[in-house]
Formats: sequence, structure tokens, C-alpha cells
Amino acid sequence: MAQNISGKLVDEAQQPLPYANIVLQTVDSAFVTGTTTGEKGEFKLQKIVAGDYRLAISSIGYQSLYLSLQGFERTADVGTLTLADASQELGEVTVTASSRVSRADQKLIFPSKKQISASNNGVDMLRHLMLPRLRVNSMDGSVGMTDGSSVQLCINGRKATKEEVTALLPEEVIRVEFQEDPGLRYGDAGAVINYIVRRYEVGGSFGYNGMQSLKSGFGNHNLTGKVNFKQSEISFYYGNRLQYFNEIWFDKNETFTFEDGSQYHRSQYAEANKKKNLQQWGAVTYNLQETDKYMLNATVGFSHYNDPDLRMKGKLYTEEFPNSVTDREEWNHDRNLSPYLDLYFQKNLKHKQFLALNVVGTYINTKNRSSYTELLSGEPVVDYYSGIRGKKYSLIGEGIYEKAFKDGGKLSAGVRHTQGYTDNDYNGTLQYSSQMKQADTYAYAQYNGKWGKLGYRLGMGVTRSWFQQIGQEDYETYSLNPRLNLTYAFNDQWSISLNGNVNTMNPSLSQLSAVEQLTDSLQSERGNPNLKPYSYYRSTFRLNYSKGKWDIGLRNQYNYRDKAIMPHIYREDDRFVHSYANHSSFQDWTVGLDGRVGMLWNVLQLSGSIESRKYWSNGIDFRHTQHSIGWDVAATFMYKNFTASVEFQHNSDYFFGEVLATGEEAHAIDLQYRWKRLNVGLRMFNPFQKDYKRNEEDWNKYAGYSYQYHIDDVARMICVTLSWNINFGRDYKSNNKKMQNSDTDAGVL
Repeated sequence: MAQNISGKLVDEAQQPLPYANIVLQTVDSAFVTGTTTGEKGEFKLQKIVAGDYRLAISSIGYQSLYLSLQGFERTADVGTLTLADASQELGEVTVTASSRVSRADQKLIFPSKKQISASNNGVDMLRHLMLPRLRVNSMDGSVGMTDGSSVQLCINGRKATKEEVTALLPEEVIRVEFQEDPGLRYGDAGAVINYIVRRYEVGGSFGYNGMQSLKSGFGNHNLTGKVNFKQSEISFYYGNRLQYFNEIWFDKNETFTFEDGSQYHRSQYAEANKKKNLQQWGAVTYNLQETDKYMLNATVGFSHYNDPDLRMKGKLYTEEFPNSVTDREEWNHDRNLSPYLDLYFQKNLKHKQFLALNVVGTYINTKNRSSYTELLSGEPVVDYYSGIRGKKYSLIGEGIYEKAFKDGGKLSAGVRHTQGYTDNDYNGTLQYSSQMKQADTYAYAQYNGKWGKLGYRLGMGVTRSWFQQIGQEDYETYSLNPRLNLTYAFNDQWSISLNGNVNTMNPSLSQLSAVEQLTDSLQSERGNPNLKPYSYYRSTFRLNYSKGKWDIGLRNQYNYRDKAIMPHIYREDDRFVHSYANHSSFQDWTVGLDGRVGMLWNVLQLSGSIESRKYWSNGIDFRHTQHSIGWDVAATFMYKNFTASVEFQHNSDYFFGEVLATGEEAHAIDLQYRWKRLNVGLRMFNPFQKDYKRNEEDWNKYAGYSYQYHIDDVARMICVTLSWNINFGRDYKSNNKKMQNSDTDAGVL
């Protein structure tokens, strides 16, 4: 006979705790069922068969509570339970079946033992969790939303890079928190993914995970480790990605229209060439903390990119002069080295107050050499050379303050300032020296609260942007960035949300640079120091349904960019100049449906989505519309130590300005076997394609083109995946670092 378990949850001030996690487990920690507390802190688990159980109760900002229900055989009211305040403590819930708690404003996912066992690192875990509207690139590990917006990754509440998340050992992850349309502190990010992880008091951990192609030199390799002693932790990570492809080529057809209306048609056919580049990154971190009091974090890290020898050879044909075939040779060498220092301090104050400070210093050194030659009958008719040496220095400072109230509301405020100086020297066919100064300040205040079943988040940000290029006039702008988020939960299954915000989009340093670079005999590239920041308006409506193994969501999103910075092509001195300008507007509207079901029979998980996207691009001298449909499906099968997964993606076309990039067709099949702490497998990319290619079109009336890029090695590419993780120590309650800033804009055109 089925029984019920009910009760009420309050904090130490005897105020109700809504939306706390209530998870019923067997004595060996297997997930049975779960729910969240209501607005008044009440909860009820229904239709529970007799047996031995453990009730795990947790909520962010409070100590977890565990109740033993041995010999449970009749309906029980556990009464009023109190969670002690521990605003920085991590509650741990271990499950063996997939467990999700859906709220109106976020989802809490407790990875199962099977999902942890199948994952090679923190990013790889996202593929197996199948979060709605989230897209994980299984080749390079990039994470983004299906609508093209960015995702802010976090570890224990602090901002983190993709490389840091890749360094996470899967068994260290307690839960994953997924929130779309986050607060003002995250800028224009479409979602935040927060990993809640364990910390050790003694001992530590070490791990390796990697992927290596059997067809080419393509591979990703990552090492990570940490050692703990009492309140101190020293950790490191190092990773590299080698891309060595044997056959790369492209075809390009261009149409040039001159002032008198005459046209010139040119076709480029490149020979198959090799491409190789190496990316490296790493960091060493020292962390000192006293739980619930303070935390000090110091990180020294670097990133390095080296593309030593990209050569593209081919033929140039013209429709107007069919007998004049020109040989084309292009060579490029790129190198970028960026060390950084990150200092962070946080302190918990009295009366549920919190303060954090962060300072990041970054140096970016850039070296680029390139040449372009056109030969007719072996004699050069065009011969360009360019060499760039660039240095950028930047300092980022940020402070945040939070205050929690007894009624569940929270006030947060922050300020972030970025100061940068760039010095670039251009030599070769054209010589130029560019010095740029940039300062951006962003301040915000936000309040989170509840009114019955309605949750709201109201905030306002202010952005100041200042830029000066030596020899040019400076500019200074101010803009407001309001944000409103409303969520309403009808019941445990249905919820809706409405979000609106305005962000300020600043031009990059490379877009602002007045430097001109020759591209070929007809074209050049040039920045525009007269660019101004523009406003980006976003509105999103979501309807979500979650019950048992099912998650279904409907999304309607409209974006409007006023005076958007987009590419601009114009004629000057017998050349077609490719630059940037503040155009009239750019709009896009997306309607999407996504769903997930699992685990079916405790072995199978399925997900899929489909979306329709419409674009309107209104420029200085153009007006375009474009419509696209995208979809994806994925399945994961887990049985004992075996994991098999398959995914198919037909991405929506991406359109911006006048450039259309057709949606990527991507497929992947993955087979893995776990033996103790060793995970080995095979992954095949694009098994149903003979040739991997990407298409791009520019609809500009002066210099339009159609472009097709081929990488033979990516089609039917088989890779070996391997991960090996060890850890030792015991749990230690850790504080959450709330921020991490970085600078990656080198300012080079």
C-alpha cells in the first residue's frame, strides 16, 4: 500500500523556505522521488511504498539535512524542519538514477552514477545531462545556446573558463545548476551553468582526459591536479589542442560592381593544402579559506596560440578575361601569447551580507606575418607583405555586494572597470603605428523577490564607455541597462517566464583601429574609429513542463539591435574597402520547441529540439530578410560499464549584416567502456559525410561572394578518447568564489 511523507521547512528565523530540494533515497543513496517546497515551505511526497529510506533536504545558502526513515510503512508527517544558515556551504546529494528539480527560474540536476562514469570531464558531462536549449560541441568542447547566445560557466558560484571546467573531475561534481536569462552581473549571457563541486581537506586528486584522431593530427589533451592541506589548496591544469589537417581547400566566386554599373566576375579555386595550429593553456592556483568567513584565491595562468605555416595555393579565373589565368599564393603565420594574474578575495559579513573583490591583470603579445601574391606566367603582378607586432596591457577590477533578507529577497550590487592600452606596429607594403586607450565602467543594482507564486528580478545597470586612438578624437558615452525577469509556477509541473533586458554592445579594439590592410589586388580591410556603442534589446517568453522523466519547453524570443555595428563595404581609390559602421538596425525572431525524456528503463535518455528563425537586416545601403529552420536529436544508452551515444545536428543558418553562413551539419557516434577509474572509447565525427564543408555568402551589392570551405579530415574522423582520474581525501565545506574576469581582445586588425 502506498504512503505519503509530508512536512514543512523553515530557516533559523522560522521563516518558510520555498523551493528547497526534497529528495527521497534508498539507504544506498538510490534516487526514489523528489520535489521542492512550496511558497510556505510545505512539501509532500506521495505514493511511497514501504521500505527503508533517507530523506535528503538541501537549499542553496543552508546546511543540508538528512533524515533516516528506517522501516517506513505508513503515512508520516515529519513536522517542521529547520535548515541552519551556512551561506557558503555546499550540500551534497548522491544519486544513482537521474534526478532533476525544476523551478520556474532554474533547474537543479544531480548527475547519476552512470552519467558521472560516462563523463570524461566537466564539459563532457553536459552532453550526458542533455540540458534544454544547450549545445555542446563534442569536437572542441565549446558550449553555447541554440539561439547563438553565450553561456557563462561557473564553479561553486564563481565565473570560470571553459578550460577550468574541462579540468573538473566528474566524480567531484555534486550537482549542476542551470539558469537561463541570468541577472545583470552576467551581461548579455543567455544562460549560466554552475557546477557545485566537492573540496578535500587532505589529499587531493589528479586526472588526464584527452581525444586523439586516428585519421589526422587532431587531438585534445588535458592534465589537472590539486593538493589540499587543512584550509589551503594548490591546484593546476594544463591543456592543448593540436589541429593538423592534411587536406583543406576552398572555392570562392566573387562579383564586383563598379561605379558605372559594370561588373567583374572572379573565381578562386584553391589546391588541397595542409593546416596545423597549436593552442595551449594552463594555470596554477592557490586557495586559502576559512569556511563561512573569508576566502583568498590567487591564480597565475597563460594562453598561447601558434599557427606557424598556413599556405593556400590556387588559380584565379575571370569571366571577362577567360584566357588570363592567374596563380594565387597566400601565406600566414599567427602567434599569440597571453599571461595573466587573477587575485580574488571574499568575506562574509554580519546580517547575511557578502562582499567580494577581484583584480585581473593581463598582457597580450601578438605577432602576425602574412603575404599575398598573384602571378601571371610566373611573374608577380600583385605582391603584398604584412607584419604585425602588437602589445596590449589591461587591468580589470570588480566588486560585488549582496544582502539577503528574511522574506527571501536579495539585494545585489556591483561595479566593474576595465582599463586597457594597446600598441600595434604594422609594417610591410603598408606601414602604420596604432596606439589605443580604452576604459569601460559598468555598475548595477538588482533586487530578487517573491509575491505569492510570482518571482521577480528587477535591476538597472549603467555603462560608461571611453575610447581614444592617438591622433584621433576620443569619445565618451553613457547608457542605461534595465532588466526585468518574471517567473510564475502554476504547480509542480507547469511554469512560465518573461524576460526583458537592454545591453550595451561596445565595438572591439580591432573594429575601432584606423589601420588599413591590403587583402588582394581589388580589396582591403580597415577599422573605423568613429564607431559608437549600440543598444541590444532582448525579450524572451518561455513555457516549461516538467514531470517525472519528461522535460518540455516552448521558447519565443525577439531581439532588436539599434544602430548595430555590422560590416560595411564601400568604394575608395579604385578599391573595395571592407570596414564597419553603425547601421540602422538588426532584428531576429526565434520560436523553438525542445524536449527530453529519460532515463527510460534506467538505460536510455533522449532529447531533441526544433526552431524557426527569422532575420531582418537594415543597413546604410541594404535591406535583407532571411528565414531558417534548425533541429537536433540525441540519444544516450548506458548499461553497466558501457555507454553509447549518437547525436545529429542541423544548425540554423546564421545571418548578420549581409553575410549568410549556412547551418552546420554535424553528426557524432560515441562508444565508451569504464573499468575502475579508466574510461576508454571511440568517437566518430560526421560518419555519414564524405566531405565536411561550410558555405558562406555575402549579399553586398559592391563585392558579393559565395564561398565553400572543405576539410576532408573532419569527415568520418575516428578518435580515441581516454580519461583516467584518481582522488584521495575527505570532504571539506568550501566557499564559493563569485567572479572571474579575463581579457582576450588583442586589438589587432
